[in-house]
Amino acid sequence: MDARVDSRVPEDIKKKAAEELAKHGMSISSFIRVMLSSVANDGLPKYWGIPNIETMASFDEAVDDLKNPKLKGATSYDELEKLLDE
Repeated sequence: MDARVDSRVPEDIKKKAAEELAKHGMSISSFIRVMLSSVANDGLPKYWGIPNIETMASFDEAVDDLKNPKLKGATSYDELEKLLDE
């Protein structure tokens, strides 16, 4: 019996990934199957580092900020300079 794998990603990321994978004849499900099978059989690819606790905390903070922005944004260089000077 197959096991189900669930993951939450922003809708725009899912859409972009689905479009890119479709160009190569793949679905998100098939891509996840290929990647998980590869990791299960061969381990993580050599070009992937295994993040430490601090790196994972940074990822979590970035995801949290994307969901609920706490930082002010700037639309011009001058506005950015003013924000940085605060």
